[in-house]
Amino acid sequence: MSNDKSFDALDADSDAWTKGDSAKIYNLLEDSYTFSGLPNMRPVDKTSFKMFWVTFRSKIEDVGGPPAVSSDFMVLKNSILKELGDYVVESGNWEVRKFGRGLYMTAAMNGKILWKEITIDPWDEEKETSNSDENKGKDRISSLYTIKE
Repeated sequence: MSNDKSFDALDADSDAWTKGDSAKIYNLLEDSYTFSGLPNMRPVDKTSFKMFWVTFRSKIEDVGGPPAVSSDFMVLKNSILKELGDYVVESGNWEVRKFGRGLYMTAAMNGKILWKEITIDPWDEEKETSNSDENKGKDRISSLYTIKE
């Protein structure tokens, strides 16, 4: 079976999240969809997604993030796409200015988004781990080995 529809769905989903377009996101969701990973919050299902999104965008705006009506919402980068049988999974880094950043993973099948999971590290403008002197030459993931010159 070809996964072309799932690749297209993941592309459209990523584009919709970067623009903060909840209508486009919603139209891509499988009926059994769940979104999870935000602290102190139960997974959000498709039925609850629209209300969740209104609250989510409002809270982000309240902490100084992009206005709820902004179409410049999220940055996604370092994405990896992987076919796993009938599924396609995308993972990468996300960032919402003044709110947080982390990792995301999204699965699609038959042209629909099945689930999205995220990790979150609250926003800290002073925190630039990739450029700090104390982290130069150190492994980012302790279980991996880095070959040092």
